[in-house]
Amino acid sequence: MNKKTVNLMNFPKITKIKHTIEPTWDSKTGRNSNSGKFSGTFVGWFDTLEINVGKTTQSELTQIRNQVEVPIIENVQFLDSKTGNNKIENFYGTAIGVEITNIHMSDNKKTYPPFTFSLKAVERRKDM
Repeated sequence: MNKKTVNLMNFPKITKIKHTIEPTWDSKTGRNSNSGKFSGTFVGWFDTLEINVGKTTQSELTQIRNQVEVPIIENVQFLDSKTGNNKIENFYGTAIGVEITNIHMSDNKKTYPPFTFSLKAVERRKDM
């Protein structure tokens, strides 16, 4: 696992980072069919990042994939929308999917259309 800080602002072609704090419930949670209310165990609040990436070259896409296509992305730095401060958190890795059929050829370089991926924090927030 990578021990250095992963600053999302240093990723190539990042166009937008959306930070939300999402509630997470136990896997056995569901609606009670008679009352329509949720029943189950609340796990906690977790940081979620939605990252939009603009058109990339093959080398830029590879650089992003090398950072996020791992089991755990350690020490991800981002702007916390709750506090307005920089925050460092560990996130689950994710696979990046791109539209291979829309590869554009220009100057003998492959480029991929914009794409989005999401990251979910490993640990719940302690300040909520």
